[in-house]
Amino acid sequence: MKTRTNSMSVALVVLVAVLLPAGIGSPSAASADEAQEKPWPVEVENFQPPQPGEHPRLLFRRDDLPRLRQRAQTSEGKQILERLREILGIDEDGEVEFDKETYTISHVAGFGLLYQITGQHRYADMGRRAMELALDEEWRDQDDRYSFRDPSGALRAGPSLGWYALGYDLCYDGWDEDFRNRVAREIERYNEGRQRSLAELVRGARLHPRSNHWGMQVGGGAMALLAIRNDPGVEDHERIEELLERSRKAMIRNMTEGFGDGLYFAEGDGTATMASHIIFLPALQGWKTAAGKDFITPKPNAQWMSMRWLLGTVVRDGRPHFHSRDGYPHNVWQRSGISGGGYFAIGFGVATPPQRTAWRWFYDRFFKQHDLEAETPFDTVSHLPHHTVLAFVNWPFDIEPVNPIEAVPPAAVDRQYGYATFRNRWQDENDIVVTVLTKRPRGHTSSEEIGPVWITANAADERFQLRDRHATTGLRERPDASWGRMEGDIEHFEVRQDASAVLATDDGTCLALDFSGNAGVEGMLVMIGPGAPDDGVTETADGTTYSFLFLTEDDAPTPRVQGDRVVVGDQEVWVEDGVIRLKHIAEPWSGPSEEALDAVRRAERGRQRPEARPQQQPQQEPDEDADNRPAGDDEAAARSLVQLAKNLHAAGLTESAGNRLSECIERYPDTEAASTAEELYEQWGLSDD
Repeated sequence: MKTRTNSMSVALVVLVAVLLPAGIGSPSAASADEAQEKPWPVEVENFQPPQPGEHPRLLFRRDDLPRLRQRAQTSEGKQILERLREILGIDEDGEVEFDKETYTISHVAGFGLLYQITGQHRYADMGRRAMELALDEEWRDQDDRYSFRDPSGALRAGPSLGWYALGYDLCYDGWDEDFRNRVAREIERYNEGRQRSLAELVRGARLHPRSNHWGMQVGGGAMALLAIRNDPGVEDHERIEELLERSRKAMIRNMTEGFGDGLYFAEGDGTATMASHIIFLPALQGWKTAAGKDFITPKPNAQWMSMRWLLGTVVRDGRPHFHSRDGYPHNVWQRSGISGGGYFAIGFGVATPPQRTAWRWFYDRFFKQHDLEAETPFDTVSHLPHHTVLAFVNWPFDIEPVNPIEAVPPAAVDRQYGYATFRNRWQDENDIVVTVLTKRPRGHTSSEEIGPVWITANAADERFQLRDRHATTGLRERPDASWGRMEGDIEHFEVRQDASAVLATDDGTCLALDFSGNAGVEGMLVMIGPGAPDDGVTETADGTTYSFLFLTEDDAPTPRVQGDRVVVGDQEVWVEDGVIRLKHIAEPWSGPSEEALDAVRRAERGRQRPEARPQQQPQQEPDEDADNRPAGDDEAAARSLVQLAKNLHAAGLTESAGNRLSECIERYPDTEAASTAEELYEQWGLSDD
């Protein structure tokens, strides 16, 4: 391991204390279990289904176009669209010459976004030509495994079909009826051989959810179905509806059988990016936008598929470091390719509003300047147009960045695969990340990856360098240290507001991570049980041993035994029912802080201010005799406030929800939404009397 001038020294102290280990306790919180009992997916409130032939619909709807066109006038929007034109090969005169060496499966989608934003028909014509090249001349992606015609296996057929379907969605209004009907039928009848038909992709006929092949198939199949649903060019609408029901089940299977609670994937980290980011997560966004089915917010699975990279990555000199286990480690944070690109552009599409504040902070802190200097702004490093399309559509420029410690939990656990990640803070290259994989997810998983507790802490002590078959690869490195072992089922997990946490497995091993600073060091790890390191252990009369690891730039403190406890600095450590306890510890992590929620509220209020609404049309005189006239600007703004109130109330933020209802009633008293707000105010018990 290389020694860095600012690296953190790691000192190890193993101490024998008192108290025999007892049985491992039960999980201290049931929030994750409760989440799994919720309906899935949930209906998007006030959702208006797309009419036959109504496009765009997959990533955004027609009502979103004024906002996106306003975005195109900002400096950020201009940078992204300029990058998109570069990727597509559009020259200074606005012309394009197609080249097999640069053509991709998402060129049609790239031209389609430019058509939607500018309204210039020439971009739809370019999209048509790119589509014709795929259909008639059988052009392949520059990675020739991907193509509309004869892709290389089901895992490439899914993304190929899905991203061409997005192109159809975005170019639809700019194509003549005959051509768009033809493309709809091509998608509906898609069959490029065994296991590469639309129906087979939708259900995941090739392999199973624990394979990275599966998410790529079912994600692409879902995008295709949602793009053509109810369109005039479709011949068998009943079949499409039947396939959508299969798709709904397949999406859930990928998030529950392939991924465990979304945090770990059966085949490992490099393959996880394939099973999630290539097409699956954007397909979840498509389900929500085009079909009103929300797979994202009711349960943590989809969120953690993306957020795991935010939790576990330390960036040093612009290079992301992540504890990559098992298959295809070269994909992790690759950024430039289809398998490891678009972590931010895609992640924003499946993040909750507080999580978006965290993602923005993380990007602005560690990646923004690097990308600007490389002229690949806002996560547009990849050569694939769809990553730039997603960046333009999903980036929350109107939400303030907030340090992730205020918005997302600093630790997470996957009980299905026995995986846990802990982090002390988000600040700089010296941030501490600890991970452990306690069970074998699949037969091919290397035995040396199961059990060791891996640590990134900028450690300089060569004793803790991890030496195994994996060396530094691309943008990813192994952890700085390996300390102790944990194996078996996870039986106890808790995380605190100060990032301190406790993890216990059924083999009797327990690990506590103290990031409170009360021990006089930035990080203190304590372990008991059969997996605890035994170097230098001496036993007391009661025979219980505590192993300590101190992460500090200074000399390590000396633990002192006091009765049945060990004192380190101002901290006290003991065991209760087999679980390590710390005397000075924060309250359990219970959700985003007020700082993060305030950032969300300010962004929402900004969207609702009349002067912030883009391209607002002049108000017409109301027709008093009309019963079902479209909602005006006031009605739409009032409905948005009511929806925000419902979201806040569901999150337990009753006072904030009440404030949104009051704002709706006061600002838009003559709307139907104001009447709804008054009813909710009474229903939620917020009335003064």
